[in-house]
Amino acid sequence: MFSDVNAKRLLAILAVVCASATATVATDWLWQVTTDPAGDNEPSWSPDGTTIAFMSSRSGNLDIWTIPAGGGTPTQVTTDTAADGSASWSPDGTTIAFSSTRSGNFDIWTIPAGGGACTQITTDPAWDWSPSWSPDGTTIAFSSTRSGNDDVWTIPAGGGTPTQITTDTADDGFPSWSPDGTTIAFESDRSGNWDIWTIPAGGGTATQITTDPAEDYDASWSPDGTTIAFTSARSGNWDIWTVPAGGGTATQVTTDPDYDGWPSWSPDGTTIAFMSSRSGNTDIWCIKPDYASIAPASLGEIKATFK
Repeated sequence: MFSDVNAKRLLAILAVVCASATATVATDWLWQVTTDPAGDNEPSWSPDGTTIAFMSSRSGNLDIWTIPAGGGTPTQVTTDTAADGSASWSPDGTTIAFSSTRSGNFDIWTIPAGGGACTQITTDPAWDWSPSWSPDGTTIAFSSTRSGNDDVWTIPAGGGTPTQITTDTADDGFPSWSPDGTTIAFESDRSGNWDIWTIPAGGGTATQITTDPAEDYDASWSPDGTTIAFTSARSGNWDIWTVPAGGGTATQVTTDPDYDGWPSWSPDGTTIAFMSSRSGNTDIWCIKPDYASIAPASLGEIKATFK
């Protein structure tokens, strides 16, 4: 069954966070992409690096929107009265997969990246959400409760017969496909704690990547396949971290006292988009992790620097 932890996480992500935005500071390595007083969440970078898709309540409903990666005028992609979220671009950049309740249940759907008619991909009465497109464009990985447990599944991108990838009695979900298509990263509590794991894309033996007693979520592969970005509370606060894809020492990327999460790598590997409440509202931000390690990573630190 859908775990209480994942239910709370999903509802928290879908929740609208409304607050007055405070003044922000842009730098060459950290910048705010969205500034609407509505809640903007779950960034996903387009394959050509020019655009970020995200979920927003700015229309009065949870929909998929896109915006230039450097900021600018956003474009509404989905317009249904149901809740739409968890955008994932097809490798050719023409289509966005997303999860939606428009069928009366959480299912995986696709839509042209510029908007248009939607196609329903999954139809199971269980919850299907958090799609991740395979690098060759043929398959979509997703989270599902159809086994009676939270697991990772795959399905042909045009719809068809799904395949169960994880079978552990623990909860597994929020898949992220490796750039070479051989491996899927996911989050799991099979160790007794929420950590990042990987598994062969066709199923098999899972490998634990993070082992910290804090909770780790939201895996996102770097384009060269060497590194996984993730959200973690290991610093005592929710921040973006990275870890070698085979496991090892994790590196903290963000240090702001507000929530930072849901990382998405740019196609050139230089930048991570993420959702943050550091402006006093949930917005999409970008950070260059190579610069973050040698520069102040919070607005408070930036402002203090220029006092």
